[in-house]
Amino acid sequence: MKKYGLILLFLSLTSLNLRGQNAFQGFEGSIDDNWNYNTNIPFYNLNGNDVWDAISGSNGRIDGAFKGISYMAGRDLDNPYSESVSGTSSPEHILTFQTIAVNGAPSELSFRINYVFLDKNDYIYFQVKYDNGSDWNSPDVHTDVFNTSQNGNFATNDWVEFSHTIPSGKSHVRFRLVFYQNGNGYIGLDNVQLLSFPLSIENNKIDGFAYGPNPVNNSLNLRARVALDKATIFDISGKKILSKRGDSREMTLDVSNLATGVYLAKIESQGLSQTVKVIKR
Repeated sequence: MKKYGLILLFLSLTSLNLRGQNAFQGFEGSIDDNWNYNTNIPFYNLNGNDVWDAISGSNGRIDGAFKGISYMAGRDLDNPYSESVSGTSSPEHILTFQTIAVNGAPSELSFRINYVFLDKNDYIYFQVKYDNGSDWNSPDVHTDVFNTSQNGNFATNDWVEFSHTIPSGKSHVRFRLVFYQNGNGYIGLDNVQLLSFPLSIENNKIDGFAYGPNPVNNSLNLRARVALDKATIFDISGKKILSKRGDSREMTLDVSNLATGVYLAKIESQGLSQTVKVIKR
């Protein structure tokens, strides 16, 4: 199998005291795309008709990427080329992402997908294993993204998010997506990410800390039984997005201008800090 993407670069968020690692793949070819992956069938784009490739622009009925410019596209995946390369009459197209060491930290795996004109013989699923091995026998997680016994032209109508929560105590995470599609159908994949969160330390929590709403649209409210000194929001790469100081038991953060996605909020009070996941809608 040919390896695609940049050399895996794990971004350490030491300022957040994270014990896991964060990985992202948006198929842009940028430094943010730090989650390397393999494909069992080399990329191809045969005049825009038979496609298995990272592209920008339209993939038939899919206008463009969920975010950014590029995304992973599939179209008429069971075709003479893929059959000849795979040596099978019904080739599956598989993206396998590089193993991530999460070191026991609770984590969340998510991706965005878009498909149009899938039928009952088509399917998409993802698998997860909590080890550092190489085989995919007996996966810990097997979840259908698309699978039906009914005839029809099925579509998501837009980009939708799939996610899976990895419980604490796991040392590694392995992840792969499997696609089978035949005929005039269209598939898009974007924003694949694994976000690890800090392990809770009972004697290092801010007394009475609570926050909400989560998911949040406009205002994130923080409160505790002690004064909150500072709140900082970071994106998944560790970039500081906004920061606010305070001196009371309540604080409100205006997040209305943040893009939809997952963020980390670091709250500081009396020498203690606590980091929580925030989902912006």
